[in-house]
Amino acid sequence: MIIRLKKIFYVTLFLLLLPLSIYAQKVIEMENVNGVYRIACSVNGAKMKMIFDTGASTVSISQTMANFLYENNYISSEDILGQGASQTADGSIVNNVVINLRDVEISGLHLKDVKATVLDSQNAPLLLGQTAIQKLGKISLDGNKLIINDYESDYSDEEIEQIANKAVEYFDEGKDYASIDNWLKVIDYIDLTTEGYFMLIYSLFNTKQYEKCIEYGREWERKFRNEEPSDLSCSILGTLATTLNAVEGKTKEAITYQEKVVFQEEKLNLKNQLALDYCILVNLYWTIEDWENVISHSKKALKILFDYYKTSESEIKSKGIDNDKIGLCLYDYADAFIHKSNVVKGYYIMGLSAKCNYKDAIEYCLKHNINYNSKQSLFD
Repeated sequence: MIIRLKKIFYVTLFLLLLPLSIYAQKVIEMENVNGVYRIACSVNGAKMKMIFDTGASTVSISQTMANFLYENNYISSEDILGQGASQTADGSIVNNVVINLRDVEISGLHLKDVKATVLDSQNAPLLLGQTAIQKLGKISLDGNKLIINDYESDYSDEEIEQIANKAVEYFDEGKDYASIDNWLKVIDYIDLTTEGYFMLIYSLFNTKQYEKCIEYGREWERKFRNEEPSDLSCSILGTLATTLNAVEGKTKEAITYQEKVVFQEEKLNLKNQLALDYCILVNLYWTIEDWENVISHSKKALKILFDYYKTSESEIKSKGIDNDKIGLCLYDYADAFIHKSNVVKGYYIMGLSAKCNYKDAIEYCLKHNINYNSKQSLFD
């Protein structure tokens, strides 16, 4: 995958140098759960998600959450301010414990000394109410987007643009750590394009910061899932698939992203790359022993490869060729038939893989005394 990314980088360098849009506002995406918006935040360093509720007078948390924060030293006895009154949905007034949250962090914004109410319920919802919302300043809502209109950034617009341009420059020079550092300084203040996300994700993958790579890959997908396919979008999706499978061991989720890669490449008619990514998809299905999908996707990959390299089954059978890509695809295809107990066809295909000078297939054929001259067909 990395070799492929480097190739795309040089081909599309002019795209990466397009100016980025700088915003005076700060836009925070919230999660829509059955019509209720939840916002990711942390309380004194403890990560959680709260319901964004402009109608709630205070931040409120459950007794269970309060106990967790106290027992894990996120809050202390000094943060307990005493009793307070609040109104329930039926209009009743109840007394609750009031605490001080020293730091509520939302997408890089730090709200200091936020009063919160501990509700007398073990499972009460976590609400981000007005005691926090008022500290955000002037806000507006656009669907699931929280827009902070008078947010004071740590940098001027000119400085933000300079830092972003420097991130592009560092990326061009192969200085991944420096590029990442610059992107993360300004990512809350700019509207990243697909090109910007590509640079950040590529650098994170290169520096083995895999969790961040996945985090920003998923963020990009949420924002640009309806964008027209491009080489860069295919690369981001492919990087997600590679990382999820190789690092996280989440092969089924990796398959989902790899399926998106081949779907986009089919639309773009990227035949050589499409065949390679079908082979990657075959390998993922092979990992979970889904032989039906190994076979169906191998067929697709082989037809594309035969067309691209202007060869055929009969030519390989009669003359042989020197092509590792076709050899690998044939090897996986053969292995699936062997696992499905169609040994005759599997051995025939393994022989064709050996005729492509694919080393593993040659060793397999020598070990099993495989006859290359069967009258089987690849695509029957």
